[in-house]
Amino acid sequence: MKKAMALSWVTVAWSAAISASLTLALVNLLVWARDRTSRSHLLFATASVANAVFGAVELGMLRANSPGHLAVLLRWAYLPFFVTFCCLIGFVRLYLDAGRRWLAWAAIGTGALSSVVLNFLSPGSLRFTAIERAIPVRFLGETVSVPGGVLNPWVKIGQLSGLLFLVFVVDAGIGVWRRGDRRRALTVCGSMFFFMAVALVNAALVNLAVARLPFMVTFTFLGVLLAMGQELSVDVVRARELARELRASEAELREKERRMSLAANAAEIALWALDIPNDSIWITPGGRALYGVDDRETIDVARFLSTLHHEERDRIRCLFEESVAGSGDFQTEYRVVRPDGRTLWIAARGAVERDDSGAPTRMYGVSFDVTPLKVAERELLQKHGELAHLSRVSMLGELSGSLAHELNQPLTAILSNAQAARRLLARSEPDVTEVREILNDIVDQDRRAGDVIQRLRQMLKKGEVQRLPLDVTELILESLRLMRGELAGRGVAVTTELAADMPVVSGDRVQLQQVLLNLVINASDAMAALEPADRRLLVRAERDSGGGVRISISDRGCGISADRLEAVFEPFVTTKNEGLGLGLAVCRTIVRAHGGEIRAENNGEGTPGATLSFFIPGASPGA
Repeated sequence: MKKAMALSWVTVAWSAAISASLTLALVNLLVWARDRTSRSHLLFATASVANAVFGAVELGMLRANSPGHLAVLLRWAYLPFFVTFCCLIGFVRLYLDAGRRWLAWAAIGTGALSSVVLNFLSPGSLRFTAIERAIPVRFLGETVSVPGGVLNPWVKIGQLSGLLFLVFVVDAGIGVWRRGDRRRALTVCGSMFFFMAVALVNAALVNLAVARLPFMVTFTFLGVLLAMGQELSVDVVRARELARELRASEAELREKERRMSLAANAAEIALWALDIPNDSIWITPGGRALYGVDDRETIDVARFLSTLHHEERDRIRCLFEESVAGSGDFQTEYRVVRPDGRTLWIAARGAVERDDSGAPTRMYGVSFDVTPLKVAERELLQKHGELAHLSRVSMLGELSGSLAHELNQPLTAILSNAQAARRLLARSEPDVTEVREILNDIVDQDRRAGDVIQRLRQMLKKGEVQRLPLDVTELILESLRLMRGELAGRGVAVTTELAADMPVVSGDRVQLQQVLLNLVINASDAMAALEPADRRLLVRAERDSGGGVRISISDRGCGISADRLEAVFEPFVTTKNEGLGLGLAVCRTIVRAHGGEIRAENNGEGTPGATLSFFIPGASPGA
């Protein structure tokens, strides 16, 4: 009865070890099946199955009743042993990312040589060349069999592989400890070292017949597996918690995204984010509607560019590339062509986000429809153009006497020369040379009259603004020639100081002439009460520190009161008894449209009069 009970305890002990190993294997196989990237769980499951097989073989060895039976079981026991051995090394490398690679391969190589090659090539097995007897040993109240015989000298190779394994585990544990993960260093590496050291010592003592015990390798491996399983279970629990937190974060993010989209749609703006490495654009529903993109359609940079007007694509592509390359922030406007054919003006602002190494990761931005503003701006420019045109017509009306004089002079000269030529030709022997000179003079006077008419036509022209490179000196002299008669009639003497190094500016010739004429007329009016000898006007042009040209007109009048210096460019503000006060307002509109600024100031101490000056930026290289 006692024997039966003792036998049951041995069977129960090894069966429990086998069952525990298989249970661990099943659990980790299920984890691996759900996530095929978790290879550490696959290695653990394989080691557990191999340990269960080894436990079954070891249980068979304990119950064997003949040396031959023991020899067969001992030889085949090395296969699951080697599989478990390799899986433990792989687990440490994969799970802990520790241990020198060459030590791992050295342990595996010597293990393969001993457990597979020498084990099956030797007459008996790796441990015994011949098992002569089954030694009875009392264990857990039962008599079990332990092999006894002639030791195989190649068993030292197996012992070497075990020692290399221990060195590898110690090396890995030190590495993990230095990383600061002391718990894993002790739990995984510490348990492997302890149990494997116990197994090697126990095996050596059993082989030398010093200890009367079974090998019990199953339990040493099970101890290691339980320690490893503890770590993996902690990771699984932690992963579940992280997954739960991630789901909560994603739900919160979706809710924030929904609220942000509602706010963006209410404000009629589009929010977007470009994932640069993946070339993927997220955009709010309102933004998709703005660009005419279906809700189910994936958007990348190429798809976004396809929504733009064909004239805008290269410019926006270059802008994006420049922002990603270095500049970071950007602000621009572009045209979008909707699927229905409508063209919208979109204003966009964005910024680039970078990682710690400086590599661009994302680009965030906002877009909104500015088409109504563009329409209003175009209408405003049209109104300004009409106002400027009316101002020119009015100004030319004021200059009508001077212009009539400008035209009368060449016409009178043409008439006189034509009459003289007719008299010469009426002679019996006309002087051909003198007639030729008269005709040349007629041609010159005709060209002079034609130039005057051409300038008048340009000033009266109502059309689109044309920005062209302009020579400032030529522009000033041409404007003064147009006013030469008017200034002479008013008794105004003009002095010019025109710098020689002035840059070319970009602007509309007619509009800038209008500014000059307006300022000259205003300066002349300011000196109307002075004696003719004091009516002196200075027109100066020089290079400005801002890279453009500053043109100033200085008079010798009574100046401008301090409270009106800032207001003279406002509409309907005038210092004249007559006039609407629109001339200087039109000048300011034109100058600002050219990217410049205009100002008024009184002359310095001891110098009467005022100076009105304006700045025009220099032309860009491509202008």
